[in-house]
Amino acid sequence: MENVLELEKVSVKFGGLVALNNVDMTVRRGEILSIIGPNGAGKTTLFNLLTGIYQPTSGRIIYKSRVINKLKPFKRVGLGIARTFQNTRLLKNMTVLENVLVAHAECNGEGLLQSIFARSSTAKRRAAIVAECTQKLEVVGLAHKLDVLAGSLPYGEQRLLEIARALATGCEILLLDEPAAGMNAAEKAELVKKIRQLSKEFNIEIILIEHDIGMIMDISDRIVVLNYGQKIAEGSAEEIQNNPDVIQAYLGGEVEEL
Repeated sequence: MENVLELEKVSVKFGGLVALNNVDMTVRRGEILSIIGPNGAGKTTLFNLLTGIYQPTSGRIIYKSRVINKLKPFKRVGLGIARTFQNTRLLKNMTVLENVLVAHAECNGEGLLQSIFARSSTAKRRAAIVAECTQKLEVVGLAHKLDVLAGSLPYGEQRLLEIARALATGCEILLLDEPAAGMNAAEKAELVKKIRQLSKEFNIEIILIEHDIGMIMDISDRIVVLNYGQKIAEGSAEEIQNNPDVIQAYLGGEVEEL
């Protein structure tokens, strides 16, 4: 299976603190890859590294055969890498639709002369962008709330809005940082369905950080386990369930707890 994204011996150091240490990882075409590990294992550091907030101290990040170590976050978004955040980063005084529109690549490309002298073509272009963003909201189940202020949404729906906003960038790899946080069991079950739908319908790779182990075991094609900044295991849900290093370092209990 084709590797879309690769990390080769990647380390991130902050002074004397080693946040990631010689991590090798691949993201394969069409898969849902989950990253798990205890608090402080380096999961969010890894996401910040992939999206350009941090740069590696050593090693290489390769996306579609291109080394992207030094690319800024907005450049990576342009290449097709988008994310959600552990704590929602919505524009809460803007509507649901407006939050998605601001992420669309063409939404900020309209010039003054174009808006004045090419009104007909501009109107069609704007309508097409709105339709595309509305379609992203339909996927996550929020198309009926286009004019609702983002800040007034229940927390679970705010998380879904963040996913729709990331999709509006036209991403090819979507990083989801604890998307099920604050959701009840029914909402989590629906989220799993939506993530699978995104993977297939939009043909995108998904990298997932999530503390709900049941959800991770259900949804993942492959799982990578971090502990103290090092990768200690990688494999299928069954392989991770039965890995003694994972049980000791992360789960702290018996295999049956999974």
